[in-house]
Amino acid sequence: MKKIAILGAGNMGSAIAESLVGTGYKLAVTAASAATLEKMRKACPEAECMHSNAEAVKDADIVVIAVKPYIAPGVMEEILPYVKRGALIVSVVAGLSLAALHDAFDRAADGLAFFRVIPNTAIRLGKSVTFISHDADAPASAVEEIDGIFSRSGKTFIIPEKDMAACTALASCGIAFFLRFIRAAAEGAVQLGLRPGFAAEVAAYTAEGAGELLKGGSHPEVEIDKVTTPGGITIRGLNEMERLGFTAAVIAALKASV
Repeated sequence: MKKIAILGAGNMGSAIAESLVGTGYKLAVTAASAATLEKMRKACPEAECMHSNAEAVKDADIVVIAVKPYIAPGVMEEILPYVKRGALIVSVVAGLSLAALHDAFDRAADGLAFFRVIPNTAIRLGKSVTFISHDADAPASAVEEIDGIFSRSGKTFIIPEKDMAACTALASCGIAFFLRFIRAAAEGAVQLGLRPGFAAEVAAYTAEGAGELLKGGSHPEVEIDKVTTPGGITIRGLNEMERLGFTAAVIAALKASV
């Protein structure tokens, strides 16, 4: 039975741990607070929950670093003497590059493989869009295993690290951007006379449906054309959005997030 140590039981760490319940992995999960550990014990009864990161990584085949960025350097220094040779080191820490991981584990790097993984906050619902970058020499079996772990929580994409910033803007920051559109759509519907809760629910389901239309590879404009009748109400709404700078605002938001 392989062991996975998840360091940090915040939103990301706890969601990863919960997704692995019943998969056959031995789980060790750490957190600084007793309250968080107790919450993890209830959510993942089979996991070994503890305060010590060093104790958690002993004999771990996979180490997932899921702490806040400002805590990460201290955590990596703490676990360095205890990391198992040949372990897979996975960072879900924002901004922590593969080069930084190599630097941090230089004294123990023999046989280690490094992965940089960026999920988004929908991971808890199993709807994350997750990006995975890895060392060029990472074994194919290791890449497959890490991809398998995170694909349990949504859609995964293996990408070169140079694309990570753009992908993070699109899918991680993008969660907030799409939510802001849904909020605006709901507010507009309220102005047209709908109840707020009902309007938000309808807008959310509409956004979900729009996404589903594209998953088979269709282009957005193809699907837009199907609902845009010449001289109809949809084209009037689309043109008004563009008059007020909708597309330009979205592009500017993505560029600002890199």
